[in-house]
Amino acid sequence: MPTDPSESAPARVFISCGQAKGSDEVETAAKIGRRLEELGFEYYIAVQEQTLRGLKENIFGQLENSEYFIFVDFKREQFKDSPECRGSLFSHQEIAIASYLDITVLAFQESGVKPDDGILQFLQANATRFTDRHLLPGVIADEIQRRRWNPHWRNELVLGRPHATQHGDSRMVVMGTEKISRFFHIDVHNRHLRKTARNCYVYLERATRLVPPTSIPVRAVEIKWEGYTLPSAHIPPGTIRRFDGFYIFHDDPTRLHFRLFTDSTAFIPDVHGDGKYELHYSVVADNFPTARGSFLLNLNHSLSSTTLEPITRLATEARSHPGEVE
Repeated sequence: MPTDPSESAPARVFISCGQAKGSDEVETAAKIGRRLEELGFEYYIAVQEQTLRGLKENIFGQLENSEYFIFVDFKREQFKDSPECRGSLFSHQEIAIASYLDITVLAFQESGVKPDDGILQFLQANATRFTDRHLLPGVIADEIQRRRWNPHWRNELVLGRPHATQHGDSRMVVMGTEKISRFFHIDVHNRHLRKTARNCYVYLERATRLVPPTSIPVRAVEIKWEGYTLPSAHIPPGTIRRFDGFYIFHDDPTRLHFRLFTDSTAFIPDVHGDGKYELHYSVVADNFPTARGSFLLNLNHSLSSTTLEPITRLATEARSHPGEVE
């Protein structure tokens, strides 16, 4: 079972194709998107942005987060003294960025467009030629299936827990006294098909007591991985690695303790007392986007009743912006 809704989120496809007004290009792009949905993918259709901020927030952000890239080169104006036409300048810029980001590319060129023009001559994209725009969505779908694109993965790390009571008890010696502690672990799932997440570090970013609303001071310090003595760890593709979210002593059930790489008590968050808390963790890796996960802690004087469960993204937004999330 997925530990979080994002665990089952499909692979994302960036569709780069012309959107010329007064043409059938917008309709064709929408049909391509619908065919991708039928195959189990999530898609984004690139619309030309007029501002640098729009490029950064929309185009660049979507490109960086996409697992696949579809390039459709529609005909533009004809070259002088040549029967051939140029393709879409904007789409050529996007495929250049996709190449830099090492995203898997499928390329299609309308008949009449100068073949291997611009950056295509360097990418060896082997663009498929097409003549009928109405048939293009089906042609793309067939090629995706032939290439065996997989909709069940993402270039991301996902934080979660299989169930709210997931924990493990351990004996510890504290100042010469043996004590039993209960560890609440958090899973980090590498959803990539082939890429190992390298040098992953865990941080508690924020901690909040919900009633009364109280922000608990937190400083940046690395958290320990389960069963591992170094602050950074690798996570192979398709696997899950856990970190020690916190632990609680059986004889002191309303106080959290953290396994941190620090020699100063000033870096230890002070989370204690019956009640509900939100804990926000992040995982930073060399070669993956930063992953974040929010968890609801129900801290109870009866340790058996203490739970830690993921907070869905929608619920988090609703609390942060009441009345704004539909």
